[in-house]
Amino acid sequence: MTRPLIVASAAVAALVAGTPALAQIQSDSMTYRQKAAPIEQRVDDLMQRLTPDEKASLLAGASSMTLQSIPRLGIPAIKVTDGPTGVRSPEGHPATVFPVGVAIAATWNPELARTVGAAIAEETQGYGAAVVLAPTVNIVRTPRWGRNFETYSEDPLLAGKLALGYVAGVQSKNIGVSLKHFAVNNQETNRFVVDSVIDERALREIYLPAFEMVVKQADPWSVMASYNKINGIYAAENRWLLTDLLKTEWGYKGFVVSDWGATHSTADAVNAGLDLEMPGPPKWFGEKLVAAVRAGEVSAAQLDDNARRIVRLIVRSGALDGTQPKSEIGGVRHRAVARAAAEEAIVLLKNAGMLPLKPGIKTLAVIGPNADIARIQGGGSSAVTPFDKLMTPLEAIRAALPGVSVVYEKGVDNEELPPTAAPALFSPAADSSETGLQASYYASKDFSGAPVKSERVTDFTKRISANIASAAATGYAAMRWSGVLRAPATGTYELSVRGTGSGVLTLDGKTILDKATASIPDNRDVIGFPVPNRIVSVTLEAGKLYPIQLDYVTGQTPYEALKFGMRVPRPDFDAAVAAAKRADAAIVIAGSASLTEGEGYDRATINLPGEQDKLITAVAAANPATTVVINAGAAMTMPWADQVSGIVGMWLPGQEGAAALTDILTGKVNPSGKLPVTFPKRSADDPALLTDLKSKYAEGLLVGYRGYEARAVTPLFAFGHGLSYTSFGYDGLVASATVAPGAPVNARLSVRNTGKRAGKEVVQLYVARADRTADEPIKQLAGFAKVALKPGESRTVTLALDPRAFGFWDSATHHWVARAGRYRLLVGGASDDIRLTRDIEVTASAPID
Repeated sequence: MTRPLIVASAAVAALVAGTPALAQIQSDSMTYRQKAAPIEQRVDDLMQRLTPDEKASLLAGASSMTLQSIPRLGIPAIKVTDGPTGVRSPEGHPATVFPVGVAIAATWNPELARTVGAAIAEETQGYGAAVVLAPTVNIVRTPRWGRNFETYSEDPLLAGKLALGYVAGVQSKNIGVSLKHFAVNNQETNRFVVDSVIDERALREIYLPAFEMVVKQADPWSVMASYNKINGIYAAENRWLLTDLLKTEWGYKGFVVSDWGATHSTADAVNAGLDLEMPGPPKWFGEKLVAAVRAGEVSAAQLDDNARRIVRLIVRSGALDGTQPKSEIGGVRHRAVARAAAEEAIVLLKNAGMLPLKPGIKTLAVIGPNADIARIQGGGSSAVTPFDKLMTPLEAIRAALPGVSVVYEKGVDNEELPPTAAPALFSPAADSSETGLQASYYASKDFSGAPVKSERVTDFTKRISANIASAAATGYAAMRWSGVLRAPATGTYELSVRGTGSGVLTLDGKTILDKATASIPDNRDVIGFPVPNRIVSVTLEAGKLYPIQLDYVTGQTPYEALKFGMRVPRPDFDAAVAAAKRADAAIVIAGSASLTEGEGYDRATINLPGEQDKLITAVAAANPATTVVINAGAAMTMPWADQVSGIVGMWLPGQEGAAALTDILTGKVNPSGKLPVTFPKRSADDPALLTDLKSKYAEGLLVGYRGYEARAVTPLFAFGHGLSYTSFGYDGLVASATVAPGAPVNARLSVRNTGKRAGKEVVQLYVARADRTADEPIKQLAGFAKVALKPGESRTVTLALDPRAFGFWDSATHHWVARAGRYRLLVGGASDDIRLTRDIEVTASAPID
């Protein structure tokens, strides 16, 4: 036997014995273990050592968030974790919660996105994972998409630039990203089966550029194939998308992973270029893939290409080197990053002079359903477990205004259904000071025998994805949550159990809900289809302890879902209006409820849920010095906009959002956010149809601000809009009068802070073609820069335009083409606030790029 095999055998023996000897072997013949060797040489060496069956095994996950290991060669199980708002632990471990994607986009600051990405990467290291499943760069096609909060923008340039920053930050720490969701994934309705029917030009000009930018400039470790079909073919088995475009045309060397449960075939998916089926254990790959290879349905060359990409991940991650650094999760530094991002994301939408709050205010009414709750993120796979108790806006305002009498009234409830029960109202036992409930898990459906696992739970939702929903995979068939409920007030409470299995809820020794209780279908969950939701009303007394127990037998459906919900007694509307009338000023904090925005479902309208519009109208009538804060991750209608003094968009701002909002309201921080999406006036202004199984992108290029302008529909707030406590002047736009096709263009101008406060301005450059056709946009974003200026300070800003700014995708030649003719450069502070213009002539039509 040759020496390399003897060395390998000794290493395996050492591994079995539990020693680290394998990682220490430095044989010249084991190139794949040599950290200093070039990455491709290491990949080549490891590929030669893998058997065909081992190569096939690498193309499927081992569990929900881990890949397969190969102990024979010392290959560990690589771990991945959800993002992009922070590290989401399936075990419920806490991490820093950063602002959601659309909030990061509202900063218009790629460097800030880079800082956030680096912080998330450090926490990913601390969690022991190698890849974070982020960022989301899908275009905001409709404000009703339930996942708008997670992505960046309706504009591909802005989305791409912010993603470049985020990816650079993450991968600077040797943590990989998974760019998602590739591609044309712009709705949650029918999300597992919907067919996105789109023409080639819209695909190339609107929905692919952000992906292309990141793939070509940032080398993301992975790209995630989406659930939907594209023109009749599932993304995860679409060879044109994954191989012809991504891997061949764009030259992508990373791996393609399926969205969780998005794989529908074996040979078709592998041959299309899908490199990794997730989650594990495999449903379509694994043994089925081994059989397909042996049957000749998947060639050895194809298997090698797929496996090589996973091997590159293994080498790249440092898992073979023992060099994966451990980093802290949370901490003061990451908290500061989250706060800075939240501050810069907040958008001042309207200000009639009330903001910042004046020093003379003696009584301030803080009103609204989101005032005394920390609504920091959306629902679904991006939801991060925060540390400890979060500060609410009400608490932050009171802390910042110690000499002001701050009066609080909730006014209305914005929850359409009972939200997930608050853990603070429960304890595992009557004599316990801990929050939450005691959870016990049983192997049998009748709860017999000793529990297989016990723990305290503070999150009363339980979701299990497709491949691991069986009792054999989870290790239990039933679970019991038990403890006591402390009623905070006397009144009527609603308790609910939503699940694909069977639940029995007992309160104070009496069964109040079981399978016989009437149910309503509820689809507001990541699983994307209706699940029975049973709701009961009970009267509770303030301060009384009520023993409570939920016995739940899992349904073992393809996606297992359980939620225990509770609605506390409804607030007093009239008391809120009266409080506003007595105060010097009022702040209404309104916005999304817990289920308004989330993965798996879209919004029926973009109106504020519940009676929030009614409340705001009444408060504004009672006190003209009323500011409204919108706490949401997507556009909301505001029929009362003309009646209030100020409007602030705080987004879903992460864990430091309350403090950041208070800094803006008090003037400690000058707002600098700009809208990365258009806010329409009415829900009817959004033309997208989301109910058909074939989602026809009939609007073509006219998405977001492009569509509103082309249809002459005036929005509530335009794309790029955002006010400041100071003012800015623009002057001296300079650019070439002519440009050859394919040549870059630089536009230069001067920006001056003409006010009395330091501030930041986002300079936006748009390009308008003189002879556009009816199905083309009036203008398109072509460049931007964020500039910090002291009072009186001016600065020269240079904006570089890509040659594609003067071109289009020619579906006849399947190529980018510069189009001869006159264009206008438009520069200003928003898409509807153009300050400077200059004409430029493209001298000829010709292929570019």
